[in-house]
Amino acid sequence: MKRRLVLILFFLAVAVAAVLPGLAVHMPHKPEATAADLTPALTSASQIIDAVIVLPDGRLVLEAPRWLENSPPQLSIARPGASSEITPYPDQNWNAPDGQVSQHFVAITGMTLTSDGKLWVVDSGVPDREKPPVAPARLISIDTTTNQVNKILPIPASALRRGSILGGIAVHAQTAYVPDSGVAGLLAIDLQTGETRRALDRVQALTAGRPIEAAAGIVKAPDGKPLAIDASLIAVSPDGKWLYVQPYCGPLFHIATSLFSDPGSTSTALQESATRWYKTHSLGGLTVGPDGTLYWADVTTGSIDSYTEGRIPHHLITDPRLRWPGGLSLSGGFLYVPASQLDQAARFHNGHSMVRWPVTIYKFRVPEDATSNVLHK
Repeated sequence: MKRRLVLILFFLAVAVAAVLPGLAVHMPHKPEATAADLTPALTSASQIIDAVIVLPDGRLVLEAPRWLENSPPQLSIARPGASSEITPYPDQNWNAPDGQVSQHFVAITGMTLTSDGKLWVVDSGVPDREKPPVAPARLISIDTTTNQVNKILPIPASALRRGSILGGIAVHAQTAYVPDSGVAGLLAIDLQTGETRRALDRVQALTAGRPIEAAAGIVKAPDGKPLAIDASLIAVSPDGKWLYVQPYCGPLFHIATSLFSDPGSTSTALQESATRWYKTHSLGGLTVGPDGTLYWADVTTGSIDSYTEGRIPHHLITDPRLRWPGGLSLSGGFLYVPASQLDQAARFHNGHSMVRWPVTIYKFRVPEDATSNVLHK
């Protein structure tokens, strides 16, 4: 009888959460997986890797951003394995520290893989977040079957603001959604024409309302002040109808994409569409599965969690090895996630790196019931 009452109350809470967007079921305390489900896939002895993407052939694309004072390459590729060789991607020239802007990365701040095998990379042109840009912002497409850059799409200056730093990218069909982490805003970019619409300028949903909190405490910027970064994490639902976006610090917001393609939609309509979807901690990565389940890397607790389309949270794992888990990638029932130790970079510790080498990319087996939807929208 008691168990039945608990189940009734649980389903009632789920139903209420689905009707009232501001509410949601609390994240369970007990993890569904164990330490054995988290195994090393690759290591780096010299770079802070903050994001990974798994290609269909099993190769891992690794992002080592310049703003963390990494040495080149900013983008590299390797196959999982302790002895695997990590090589610049798509080649050495694109990862050269300088040269013609049209032929090398300046400051990579996000990447995503589309269903046609294109890797879209955000180059913010800002290698140091405390200094002005040194090159125009752009999107760069790499064909992962030929391993060649096949398109460079400049971002119109009219879509940026003084202090803009583009970071993160989600793509559905021919539209890229790119958040501005320097001056809160969101860009919708037509990948064929380059036409760009900026929306949600400085709205609360995209603005960091508090500092980033890692497991070791509040992260401090080089000037000693608590670090707060606007909208940086973004994902799009498989049907392309919804964006999920948040500042590093959280919370997570849910936005209808239809308003970006409607020329009649007003800034007020866009702002009102931004609904708080879940009260997250500070996150290092966000991705979405083919069934619409969201997965995120929680840097405050060293956890990986999921959130189904039916708004059911699953606490998948907490592990001390997940020191600042970063941009994660789902492939074949496994999540790949770098334990980047981003907050231990030299820029946050008076020029002295506190990273415990090597930085490890982990492979995590997702529990089978972690995508179950109890109640759909």
